Amino acid sequence: MTPQLFVVEGGADDDGEPELFEDLPADPASESQARSTLHGKEFDAEALELVESLGATVVEHYPKVDGYPLDFLVEGPNGRRILVDARGTPDRTDRGKAGLRRQDTVLKFGFKALRLAERGCPQPLVLITSHLPRPGSSSAFLLSELNDSLLDVVATVGDLPGRRRLHHYLNDDLAPGPIVPLPAPWREVQLDLDFTVGADESDDDTDDEEGPDA
Repeated sequence: MTPQLFVVEGGADDDGEPELFEDLPADPASESQARSTLHGKEFDAEALELVESLGATVVEHYPKVDGYPLDFLVEGPNGRRILVDARGTPDRTDRGKAGLRRQDTVLKFGFKALRLAERGCPQPLVLITSHLPRPGSSSAFLLSELNDSLLDVVATVGDLPGRRRLHHYLNDDLAPGPIVPLPAPWREVQLDLDFTVGADESDDDTDDEEGPDA
């Protein structure tokens, strides 16, 4: 939309001429969307730094597999290739809706992971997040349902065992054939008595940590 100039009644410049003001069009992206997009890009950079610190080389940025966008295709020193999707926030604060602690984040990513697994994804898929779900939460249950669709889930905050598992997949001399996932706590289901699917984890956060096209 072309900006429109209009005269404000009673407004005038120093020469007495009517003062014009510009009617700007609405911003197509809200402040929260812009902030989410920025955070998403910052976290993508963190995820990339993590895999590169473990010796991986990026083969392709933002690959699409069967129409589903991912963040990286990487190759480890052992020659194994892994697809990586990043879902998280650069804010390392322990918040109730950070990373995979939001049900909608797990559900959106989960649909992608399930469909790729059903279609025979050519490489194993690893999800890198900032924060893992809290034990016993509904998000933890939903993530455990992806056990057969993911090679692993690794967090950038407080997850040294996850980093070690990812290092194993990328560096160790693995047996021929599909990579065998290592045991991980996120695969186990431990539900609280008040567990309810469909109810977001309680927190005062309001912004989604992902970009609008995540």
